[in-house]
Amino acid sequence: MTAAEAAQAFHHAVTAYVAASTGADATADLSFTTGVARVELSTGMQTARYFDVHVPATALTLGDPVFYLPEAAGYPQWFVANVGITYNIPALPANGGQWVGAPGGIQWENVDGHSVFLFTKASATAPWQLASISKLAPGVSVPALAVDGDGHVPNVSGSDTALLAQPDVTGPLQASVADEGPASPASKLVASGPLTTGIYDNERAHLLGLTAPRGDVLQWELEGSNYRQFAFRTADGGALVFYAMYLNTSVQTPASLNLSRPLNPGPAISVSQLLAPLLGRGHPTPRVKLEGQQLLSFAAVDPPANGGKVEVIAIGGDWSYASAS
Repeated sequence: MTAAEAAQAFHHAVTAYVAASTGADATADLSFTTGVARVELSTGMQTARYFDVHVPATALTLGDPVFYLPEAAGYPQWFVANVGITYNIPALPANGGQWVGAPGGIQWENVDGHSVFLFTKASATAPWQLASISKLAPGVSVPALAVDGDGHVPNVSGSDTALLAQPDVTGPLQASVADEGPASPASKLVASGPLTTGIYDNERAHLLGLTAPRGDVLQWELEGSNYRQFAFRTADGGALVFYAMYLNTSVQTPASLNLSRPLNPGPAISVSQLLAPLLGRGHPTPRVKLEGQQLLSFAAVDPPANGGKVEVIAIGGDWSYASAS
């Protein structure tokens, strides 16, 4: 993996991303993306068409990327680019000016700052694909990495036991705090912040924009995905871990939750403007259940043993699915 190869893959993907994100072409080829990035771009295009909003080519201004290249370790190959982004995205009047689906309810998604772009290549003959774009929390930087003499960074195994937590349980630990809040036993290992206890607070207070009639049941769950996890070695012996998870949010009647029969409908459930594009026009007003799912990407710092707590530092993604009944 060379910096020149990374730069070529990055610039190809960014050019294609900007062209597709205008939403003008409903059949745009998204093969340069995979995973979270494909979902995010596809949903953004659907939203643009649904609200008849034109996204200008100048919506994103990107700075010069800084590439982090892992040591060779077979396929899939991968690398990360750290990029400063300035936003000029038009507001959507129908949803209070928030353009994207506010992943995890985080409202600084379109605030100028840095994002980490994850790229993967499945095989020797496969193309490089953009897998995710995760926005760093305001004021947070990528930690110093353990760069070798050739400018590459060692990979970290998901089962590495020299860290505070094995990297492959970083996501589940975060999910426990996002689902249960500060009372979760995992909070002993996971730091509070906008992407842990903050998701819990957002769901509990606002349910990511879903509203429930009196008597209906509100539920959310951050859960694992089958997308591959990657990790760099940090300079202090810890790991910078990249992974993806699903955030499921639902409103439903008690009868629906309990699988009662007959399944009598309840009061009308209001459909969030963020879910409307995924449901499409003409869908019936839900009176039994409304659910949405976000596919989210994260970056987290997993410290060495006795080195503090896991800190989740970046998030990306969008709504990936919605259903109403």
